[in-house]
Amino acid sequence: MKTLRNTLPFFAATLLIAILFSNCGKEASPSAKRIQQGNTTIEINAIFPHFLQVRTNNVIDVPINLTVTFHLKDGEDKSVPVTFPAGYKHLVSWGGDNYVNTFDYQGHTDSTGNDSTPIVDGSWDVSSVEITAVSCPDKEYGFKVLTGADDWTFYKPTGPQTTVSFIVNKDTVSYADYDFNTDGCLYRSNLQAYAFTFFTYRVSFYSAPAIYPLRAGMTMDIPAMVYKKENSIYFGSQPDDADSASNGSTLQLTVTSVTDTHFDATFSGKLWSSRQADTLFISEGEIKNAVLPGKVDR
Repeated sequence: MKTLRNTLPFFAATLLIAILFSNCGKEASPSAKRIQQGNTTIEINAIFPHFLQVRTNNVIDVPINLTVTFHLKDGEDKSVPVTFPAGYKHLVSWGGDNYVNTFDYQGHTDSTGNDSTPIVDGSWDVSSVEITAVSCPDKEYGFKVLTGADDWTFYKPTGPQTTVSFIVNKDTVSYADYDFNTDGCLYRSNLQAYAFTFFTYRVSFYSAPAIYPLRAGMTMDIPAMVYKKENSIYFGSQPDDADSASNGSTLQLTVTSVTDTHFDATFSGKLWSSRQADTLFISEGEIKNAVLPGKVDR
């Protein structure tokens, strides 16, 4: 009996501690499962000015699955599941070399044009939005949900830049930026011609009829070229001039290499500038690491 009396308080204390630990575990578990933790942290937030935008400070090759809760002014909450696609990259400058990766949802349509997004009702009177759950298949990644008052740890691109350089008469002109900031080169099916545009149209080349797609070694005539130096007017020809194909220009572009995503080229020749009524002699022209043109039916 003496042994039993001494044992009971110890047994009761042990049971109480076990219950307390059990309760703590049950309380923490749901919260931990809602925001995935991992060795590599991705910062993420969501805003709703006129449409839902999800932002991250990284680009990863797996999808990010979220629950975004809309807190309405009448006190009601609307939770919507959304997916940030695997490998999606739309970097927006936050000043200098700082970027965030942004993905937009408007109604049923997302940034990629897919009509598969759950309903985000534009008539909701939204007080605020909150990411209430976030996870991805790769458990290496964890997430830190930021509010509007938090500072970002920005994405800093490390890939090679697109460059365009040339000598015109005695003046050297060059441009460089990340490929996602260099606009879009296009092949226009209706004209069977290329429009190579770079750096917010600071330099553009417009080809005569040529084949698609680009192949290493192919050469094409460039009857129209437009470029702009820093804080200056545009130089070169008029892309929409009916006489541009027979204006005496001899500028040619030669594709030197092609990968699955990018191309290099050289260009040189004489260009008639209808903007300055002058002949421009272009030499040592080079395009490096430019994104391949997409094909459009116009």
